[in-house]
Amino acid sequence: MRVLAGDIGGTKTAIATVEIAGGRCRILREERYPSADYATLEAILAEFLSAEKNLPAAAGFGVAGPVRNGRSRITNLPWHLDAAKLSRRIGIRRFALVNDFGANARGLRYLGPRQVATLWRGRPEKGGPVAILGAGTGLGQAGVLPDGDRDVVVASEAGHVDFGPRTAQQGRLVEFLRARFGRATRERILSGSGLELVYEFLAADGAARPNRAVTAELAGAEDGAAVISRHGLARRDPLCRAALDLWVSIYGAEAGNAALQYRATGGLYVAGGIAAKILPALRRPGFLRALHDKAPMRELVTGIPVRVVLDSNLGLYGAAAAALAT
Repeated sequence: MRVLAGDIGGTKTAIATVEIAGGRCRILREERYPSADYATLEAILAEFLSAEKNLPAAAGFGVAGPVRNGRSRITNLPWHLDAAKLSRRIGIRRFALVNDFGANARGLRYLGPRQVATLWRGRPEKGGPVAILGAGTGLGQAGVLPDGDRDVVVASEAGHVDFGPRTAQQGRLVEFLRARFGRATRERILSGSGLELVYEFLAADGAARPNRAVTAELAGAEDGAAVISRHGLARRDPLCRAALDLWVSIYGAEAGNAALQYRATGGLYVAGGIAAKILPALRRPGFLRALHDKAPMRELVTGIPVRVVLDSNLGLYGAAAAALAT
């Protein structure tokens, strides 16, 4: 079946026509749009569909925010989405609106071995629950719970849960964030803007002195997190290195939390827009050390396979699957 699929995030919106059938998912045409440049999703869809000769048979969209009764407000955008209204406006009757990480969870079945990188092989339990989380513009999480012949996808808003510090340094980070935002949530740290905040905190906390060249580069950068992660991966700038190491350790601890919350004996997947870009940092000991530091449940979490999703189209695969199911 040919369907319309969308992965709608606070930074970018990806729209594609997808052929999905027989356990396979193939993208026929894809376009990506800067979300903030458009007043509505309808404007993006009108632009995309103007190049299509025939409307797809169904549509599915994963959106970065909670979905209730076919309606959603995008967390990091001033967009209010209504599935029934969108269906009427674009002329596609079969229409699904799901949480973006609910879509990512649905898309996992369409990934092949080359589309993931294994960080930890573990001892997977056949038919066990699966968890997925990912940091990007925000932090998303979902679980896949087997139920007989079908899977039940449980999306969450766990990124907005209060962050729990594990060290004295992380406790000071919490106070730094509370002073600025009132709350210290997991998403406040585990996001692109969060890496920038960790960098600012460590500079203020005296972990290392800012490098003048890096400071100048950050001042002119659209994506400060990309600058910090690039220098952090190169390991030459002490402050960027410390920021990336702390951020990755917090990410590992949160991945372990997700594994425990869903009892993900079938596997844990790390997705989102950042993980694949900093894969060498995730392969260092700090990520898995924090993930596995879950006494008295260390034996459980060390048995869980951990994989990084390398395919940026995961959300589109899952949105197409949601469309197919309507």
